[in-house]
Formats: sequence, structure tokens, C-alpha cells
Amino acid sequence: MEDKIALVVGVTGITGSSVADSLIKKGWKTYGLSRNPNISIESLIPVAANLLDEADLQKALAEVKPSHVYLSTWMRHATEAENIKVNSSMVKNLLNTLSPHKSIRHVALVTGLKHYLGPFDDYAKGASPLTPFREDHPRLDTPNFYYAQEDEVYAAAARDGFTWSIHRPHTVIGKAVGNLMNKGTTLAV
Repeated sequence: MEDKIALVVGVTGITGSSVADSLIKKGWKTYGLSRNPNISIESLIPVAANLLDEADLQKALAEVKPSHVYLSTWMRHATEAENIKVNSSMVKNLLNTLSPHKSIRHVALVTGLKHYLGPFDDYAKGASPLTPFREDHPRLDTPNFYYAQEDEVYAAAARDGFTWSIHRPHTVIGKAVGNLMNKGTTLAV
């Protein structure tokens, strides 16, 4: 398993913590990156860094050479233009920081349903997108930070030669303290 080294970005969230836990149980060496990493996952190697601060990322990831990167983080802002700028920058900064190591073989990005429905502000406005949703449907003609994140993954993959996958779950239900978008918590209450 020496060649199976994971970096889970957004390890304190529902998806990230679940991915990290699963990889560790399968014997992977697993780093978990967030501003305040989850150290409650046994055998997780926490990495504290701000994805918007390239110098901080370079320092925190200087010795981390992952074979696989799992991106499951995002930040919400007031406008979709801000969402695009911030969320694409986080992906770009991370992949640029890791590029010199030449260790990445695969990047998995988790986005979601907004890929097909557009940003929150566009819901129930104008024409409804095609359903059921299909991977081969074209992008919507509206700004969407998921598209910008994907484009950063595609550009880095072309530059560094890794494979990639994009995961677009409809709904994620799980456990993460402080997560306000957790339908599991809503149902429990």
C-alpha cells in the first residue's frame, strides 16, 4: 500500500470524513486537509492549511506526496461570481502546490446537483433543465462555480498527466459536526 497515499481535502465535512475513514480502513496512508483538521479519525494524518493561501499550502504540503487527491470542499459566498472566484482558486492553488511533486495519479472532485440545476440563486427561474439528469448533458448557460472547479481539474490533469473523476451526488446524508447542509440532521430534529 506504499503507493496508495491519499490527500482528502475537506476532511471535516460529511463526504471528506467518510472518504478518509474508508481509505484508512483499507490500509491507505491518508492525510486530511482543512483549516481545522478532524483529528477524531483514527490514523488520519491531519494537515492544517488555508486553500486560499498559496504560501500556507506550500508550507503545509511540502512533504505530502499523494497518489490520489479527493476534493470535497467549497465555500459559499453572496454571489455566484464570488463563488466561482473563491472555489476555483482553492482547487487551482491546491493542484499547483502539489504539481512539483509529480506524485498525483488521480484526482476525484465531488460537486453535486447544482451542476444540473445551476446555482442556488437560479433555482425555479426560467426553463427547467432536462430530467433525468445525465452526465452527457451540456453545461447550463449560467455561471456556476462547479464548472470552474472542474475546469481547474481538467487543466491540471492536462499539465500533470493524472486521471480524474467528477462525482455529482444528488444529496449527501451523513454526520459532520457543524454542517448546516446535512439532511440527516434535519430529519433527526
